[in-house]
Formats: sequence, C-alpha cells, structure tokens
Amino acid sequence: MKNKNLLIVISGPSGVGKGSVIKELLSYLETIELAISATTRKKREGEEEGKDYYFFSDDIFDKAIKNDEFIEWCIVHGNRYGTLRKEIRRINNKNKLGLVEIDTKGANKIKTSFPDALQIFISPPTIAVLEERLKRRKTESKEDITKRISNAKEEIKKIKHYDYVIINDSIFDSSKEIEEIIRKRFNL
Repeated sequence: MKNKNLLIVISGPSGVGKGSVIKELLSYLETIELAISATTRKKREGEEEGKDYYFFSDDIFDKAIKNDEFIEWCIVHGNRYGTLRKEIRRINNKNKLGLVEIDTKGANKIKTSFPDALQIFISPPTIAVLEERLKRRKTESKEDITKRISNAKEEIKKIKHYDYVIINDSIFDSSKEIEEIIRKRFNL
C-alpha cells in the first residue's frame, strides 16, 4: 500500500449493525484501522483523548473548519463531530487503510475530499427486521424508533451512491463479505 489517502467508508441506518460488523472486521483484518473522530461533546467517564475521540473546544473545532482540516463534519444532537484529514494520514502512514463509520450525509461529503474512497452501505434485510433489532436493543423510546425507521428509509434511498451494498443477515458473514471487497479493491 504505497498510495496515501486510502479510505473505506461504511454507512447504514441506526441499528443495522455497522458497529458490530466493523468490530468483527477489525478483529482479524490487520490492514485496516478505525479513524478516531473529533467532537465538541464533553468527555464521558472512561473515555480517553486520542483513543475514543479527539475532544475539541468549540473554538478549536471552528479553527479546524476554517483551516479545512476535516474531510467531513456535522452536527449530531447539538454537538459537532468530524473526521480529520491528519487522522487518515496517520493511519495510512502506518501502511493501513483508514476506516470511517459515518452517516449518508457524511459519506457524501467525503466523496469531495476522497473521490476514490471505497464506499460500502450496510443494509438491513428488511425494514421490519431493522425495527425488531431496534426494539430488542431496548435503548430507544417508541418515538425514537419511529424516527430512526423513518430516517432509515431515507438513507436506504441513497444506496445508489455507494460502491457496494451489504445485506446484514449475519455479522460474521457481512464482515467476511466486506473483507473480500477490501482485499479485491486494494490488492491485499
């Protein structure tokens, strides 16, 4: 991997299992590394600077935006989150592929900075299955689930902008399918 700015983008609706698939993939594919996001959110107990997030003040985040240091950034629940260019360079300098888990809006923004990024969308088998998964998590209210399902329907409409779509029936199978795509794309 002599090229720099190598990036894999993984998107999909809330509850589809992106995090679980990525965790499985990271457990055995040593040529990838998850990019650490910057955020203006306050550090939670147990979180570490530079491991969980880069915790920025609003002023530092503003300066990073002004200096074009992000490949993308957005506002989520009143806090800002972004992927730093230098984070992808840091990973690539270790001869690894940078991996970001991001929503469809962020993925679209990344296309401007990294037009050659490998973009993978993880989809639920059906909306009904997604809704059942969200209910089983028992972390969202009924209203939140309704909103997430509505958002998922909109996100699924954007799959045509991705290089690959993976139907997540099984975390292991989905991670193996993504591994195969990565190996083929980057000649690993």
